[in-house]
Amino acid sequence: MNTTAAALEAKVTVATIRTWCRRGVIAAVKTAGRWVIDTASLTHRIAIGAMRTRKAETMEFAPLSRAGFVKAAAEIGITHPFKDTRCYGEYRAFQATGAPYDDTPYQWLLVRRGATLAAEGYVPPARRELPHTCDGCGLDSRTCDCR
Repeated sequence: MNTTAAALEAKVTVATIRTWCRRGVIAAVKTAGRWVIDTASLTHRIAIGAMRTRKAETMEFAPLSRAGFVKAAAEIGITHPFKDTRCYGEYRAFQATGAPYDDTPYQWLLVRRGATLAAEGYVPPARRELPHTCDGCGLDSRTCDCR
């Protein structure tokens, strides 16, 4: 079997097959500048790869209301106020990385509450462009006439 056929069968690139041949991972001999691969050895290597491959876990979170979040946070000793924007941000970060910022029960509560907000269609407020931007007119709040 040649490298192209082996790559199709193993669902890897031709370069990976060549690397396996060079390193002796699969039984192969080089004849006239081309690799001739033993089919049984390749089948065994594919079986080993299938055993070691793990499926990515998809996490589903049970809905967590605001009151439920406050109660659960109080049970672990967190009593300071929180904002839905932070929960939603933590959930979005979790989606991007697959892990919370810190692996603590409180961070998991934030992610869980954020998942609930996302399922409910939460839209975070628009960010201000400057720290002193007036919400009413959009000018510098230190000098605007809105107050």
